[in-house]
Parts: sequence; structure tokens; C-alpha cells
Amino acid sequence: MQPKRILFIVLFALILNADGLFGNYAFKKKVKTVCKSYRIPVESSQLSLDSDEFSITMESGRNNFEMFMLVGFASAGQAIAHQKQMGLANAYTPGTVRVSVAVPISKGDFNTFVANCSADMAISLADGRMDSSEFMQEIMKNMEIL
Repeated sequence: MQPKRILFIVLFALILNADGLFGNYAFKKKVKTVCKSYRIPVESSQLSLDSDEFSITMESGRNNFEMFMLVGFASAGQAIAHQKQMGLANAYTPGTVRVSVAVPISKGDFNTFVANCSADMAISLADGRMDSSEFMQEIMKNMEIL
């Protein structure tokens, strides 16, 4: 009787936590779909969903890191807006978006450009309220090069 009760409790706990798993899956799927539409392949391992920060890590070509940066922020903005629009209790809506883009400088060497913005700023880029050049000027103010 005891093993059945433990199994029941474990299954019940998994069912209760399944909603959070689906919310995270939907968020990641939205980000990957938007990136794919810009021909930027992104895997789930490149995405990190912390409690208040979403981060995405990408590797660009030598001359197009700004496009990767913009697509990273726009895809996160679209995913956050979609989560807010759905209005679910378990929606993943981080306050900050962090994009890291590795840019090759020579064979085997990379510079990594890291930028942060608020979720609202990413949403405004995604829905067209903020121009991409204005957005880049804002995030360049506190961009780090690693």
C-alpha cells in the first residue's frame, strides 16, 4: 500500500508542475520560430530562462552581429508579448532580456558582444514601436565586449 501512495504523490506533483513546463516550451518555441524565419538557427540549449531574465546566445558571421542582436531581442519581445497576451497564470514573462553574440575575429577566436534591455523595450522593438537604429543606439550604451 505504501509504494502505491508514494507513486500517486509523485505523479500528482508532476501533473501540477506540467503547466510550467508547457509555458517554458511555448516561450522557447516562439523564440526559435522567429529566429528561424530570419534564417538564424537556434537550439534550446542556447536559451536560458531564469526567474527574471531571459538570455539567448548566438554565433554570427563577421559582419552581421547587429542583425543577430536585433533578431535575438525581437524574438524575445514577441515571445514575451505572446505570453502576456495569453494571460495564463503560469506565463513566463521575464523583466530583462540578455543577448550574447559571438563574433569571429580570427580562426578559432571570438569576441562576444553582450547587451541587456527591459522586456518592454524588446516588445516595442518586436511590434515596431521602436525603430531598429534607435534600439541599437540604446543598447550600445551599455553593451559589453568579452
